[in-house]
Amino acid sequence: MRILGRQDLERLLTPADVITAVEGAFREAAAGRAATLPRAVLPMRGGVFLGMVGALPRRRALGTKLITVIPRNRRRGLPTLHASYLLTDPETGVPLALMEAGFLTAIRTGAASALAARYLARKDSRAVACFGASIQARYQLLCLQAVFPIERVTVIGRDPDRARAFVETMARDMNVAVTLSRDRRAAVAGADIITCATTSPTPLFDGRDVRPGTHVDAVGAFRPYTREIDTGLVRRAHVVVDTYDGAWEEAGDVLIPIKAGAITKRHVRAELAELVSRRKRGRLSREQVTLFKSVGFALEDTATARLAYDRAVASNIGTEVVL
Repeated sequence: MRILGRQDLERLLTPADVITAVEGAFREAAAGRAATLPRAVLPMRGGVFLGMVGALPRRRALGTKLITVIPRNRRRGLPTLHASYLLTDPETGVPLALMEAGFLTAIRTGAASALAARYLARKDSRAVACFGASIQARYQLLCLQAVFPIERVTVIGRDPDRARAFVETMARDMNVAVTLSRDRRAAVAGADIITCATTSPTPLFDGRDVRPGTHVDAVGAFRPYTREIDTGLVRRAHVVVDTYDGAWEEAGDVLIPIKAGAITKRHVRAELAELVSRRKRGRLSREQVTLFKSVGFALEDTATARLAYDRAVASNIGTEVVL
């Protein structure tokens, strides 16, 4: 079995290639050639434990991801998310690789968001407002840059020191103007794309400040009682989710407005597989406000892990162990 750490995965995976792999996974799902189990959720003191299983038989990929999310870790100077991924050959049952999956999660989530934005955001989108300063926010931006001609990014972060360091890093890595702001209203009003990758349990901004034609991407909230987007914006937007099953179980951004009677399930217009397969349309007009709500889909991990493993074998990267 091959062991792949985060540094190995950073060498093996690029945003553009992961977007392509994730797109392929959604195509397989749309064609009925993939399988997943419902996400297992185990509440813990101060956090949550998650388990995700997905299979892509035509890619010879079967995988299991185990995740802990501990918000208090930020105070300890630790990542809030830790994860590992076990990739297995579905034909033989042989374990192929064990991977660090915090990075895997970040890049595949960013890839899914950028894939959705390809269908939902205006093609000339250049200005991004980014809520969050984590590894997930980083890959939201890097993956968006692989699809759009991003020229400037405005970052809104809760921790000033962390946000300043994030701004410096992203300005260097993206080679565009990246600035820090405390003015949420101005940041939102000036954005073509708004990306939200936080642990906030309540809305991050007033949806009335979002101008016509904006695309909003919300990936941080993944429990039915938490949300980053307010009801007014959800009601106003053309809403697409990563999967219906996931949204009806965990997407507080849409479940809270449904429970309040502000919208019905019909307000969610499509899941991402329907856009990728062209069964449904994405953006319908230049002035339309669009929203992509993601809670995570196991096949995104499966496709990304198989891509990493194939490249690791080809380049002899990682450490081989015998169990």
